[in-house]
Amino acid sequence: MMKLENFPSVDVSGLDFSKLVDANEKLVAAVRDAAYVTVGFGVLAFQQAQVRRRELVHNIAERFGTSKAHVEELLGSVEAKLAKFDARVVAMETKLDSTVEKIEARLPDPAAAFVGQAHGLAKAARQQVRSLVRPSADPVGVATPSSAKTSAA
Repeated sequence: MMKLENFPSVDVSGLDFSKLVDANEKLVAAVRDAAYVTVGFGVLAFQQAQVRRRELVHNIAERFGTSKAHVEELLGSVEAKLAKFDARVVAMETKLDSTVEKIEARLPDPAAAFVGQAHGLAKAARQQVRSLVRPSADPVGVATPSSAKTSAA
């Protein structure tokens, strides 16, 4: 059997554990900032998609000599398929959330708190992006306040 006569000793009495708490707060702040940046990029991407959609409708109607209403109808069909896809994404997110919560329950308290905060921030970011995307999606044939005003006039 091998003997370690000169096993090194480690003195941890000089460590300042309060710096670890500061590091944890900095890490949470970095995750929060990343979530805000993600939401910002989502908003910008959505706005750009709206502009591209309007350009697409105009270009298709002009190029194929069809009415904008017909192009809008076709895009409505595509959007309906995207809604089905969105439902699948929601189901996947629900499963992901429950999995993260199960993992969080198995972690030690400090790690569980950190994972819980990061998960909460990620959920909040997803909900913000969804709230920006869903209300602006106007299914074809559904009256909006602006279309109701024009039809009433």
